[in-house]
Amino acid sequence: MKRLLGIHLLLATFCVPLPAAINFTVSFTAQALNDLSTAEQALFTDGLTFWDDIIDGHQDNANRTWNLQVDTFSQPASGGGIVLGSAGPSSLIFSGIVPGSGLGSPGPNRYILSAGGNASFNINPAAGPLRATTIKHEIGHALGIGTLWEDNEVYSDGIAENSNRTAANGTPGQYIGANALAAYQAEFDAGATFIPVELDGGSGTAHGHWNETTDNFSSENAPGPDNDPGDSVAAPTDSFGNSLNDELLTGVLSGTGTAFLSETTKQSLVDIGFTLETVVPEPSSALLASLGLLLLGRRRR
Repeated sequence: MKRLLGIHLLLATFCVPLPAAINFTVSFTAQALNDLSTAEQALFTDGLTFWDDIIDGHQDNANRTWNLQVDTFSQPASGGGIVLGSAGPSSLIFSGIVPGSGLGSPGPNRYILSAGGNASFNINPAAGPLRATTIKHEIGHALGIGTLWEDNEVYSDGIAENSNRTAANGTPGQYIGANALAAYQAEFDAGATFIPVELDGGSGTAHGHWNETTDNFSSENAPGPDNDPGDSVAAPTDSFGNSLNDELLTGVLSGTGTAFLSETTKQSLVDIGFTLETVVPEPSSALLASLGLLLLGRRRR
């Protein structure tokens, strides 16, 4: 019987996840509490859970609490579009030293991390209902996607002295983080040497999102020179037929109000100092069958 118990305990440990090194929490300003229903407030907990299921911790293995503070505003449509929300880190910290990260001075081998996030959402009737997709998108920015690219030397917008640390010789419109680029090559373009970044849409959109080739902005795909490279061709698609135009971290929500999360975006989190959850598969049926035979054999003894 002791041997049987040992086998059962071994099977149980296959699926036990390691404790997360980041504790995600959410708080609301008085204005947000007044504007958002209980159901809408719950969407932010769901949004944090979405990212928590992807993120394991930081590469320096420090335990941290990361809080998202939510605010609201009301702004009508303007210029043919409407702002749904905005977000970014509330404060920054240096990580502990991560050998081999390759980051330069200041803070060699140290990532610049988001210590928490601020996010604000448009409750103007013209913005429509609060969408879970919008919340997930903005939390991504608060974590550092698009907002801490320069600080962690994976992108340069070409503007001097506007970040704590800027990639040397970086080219505007070209994301060069190694992990995300490898994922982009596997998902969308095997020959890519960079990931195209949006250059249109103004300060709230340019330099912080994957490029969309659809004509969302007045300057995009207009006759003559175009800001974004590749806008004259169709957006790349992954093996499932998902267009990069519909990815969660592009600058404009698709008409359906839905978006998919690419492996490219997940791996971009690694480029800015995170580690990702590792899904340990459950034992295969063949393994379970072999263990069953082993148990039977032991019983016969």
